[in-house]
Amino acid sequence: MRITAWRPGEGAVWEQQHAEMLAFVHRFGRKGISAGTYRALMRLTGRDLLLPGASLLLATVQTEDGPRIAGLSCITEYGRGIGLVVVHPLYRGRGLGSGLLSRQLSTLGKLSFRVAPDNISCLKMCFRAGFAAGGLAKTPGGKPELMLEKKPEGWMPMPASPELHHAAYTLQRR
Repeated sequence: MRITAWRPGEGAVWEQQHAEMLAFVHRFGRKGISAGTYRALMRLTGRDLLLPGASLLLATVQTEDGPRIAGLSCITEYGRGIGLVVVHPLYRGRGLGSGLLSRQLSTLGKLSFRVAPDNISCLKMCFRAGFAAGGLAKTPGGKPELMLEKKPEGWMPMPASPELHHAAYTLQRR
């Protein structure tokens, strides 16, 4: 598997690349992507990908017919615009999504996302890539979303058991 940055081509080349990307996202990411995110992806231009905080990564596998897309990640505005990772069903559960996110983070330096709390697979992927919940927000429609961001240095998860939680809370209050 190979992860590469996808630079937009000029004119018709970008239109073909963009159409391929949209087809992949529509086919394999349709259930987990909001209509607003898909619309933003449809409006995405090659110039948008040249702005700071924007990156498009492709994970490809070599097949008999040539390279095929196994996954992709598109980020604009450091994740505040488009924050998208889609992995082909054959390659899910292998760390490809979190690998794409980690690569985005190393490319862009910072990232933040909003994820619905019931999107368990997306949350797992983000947590594996080193992100932590930094707060709770609501969509314009009133649905809750977790705000995910890269874990700060020295971050420690809260203990799982109530006894340890109480002890940790007591130590923090002193």
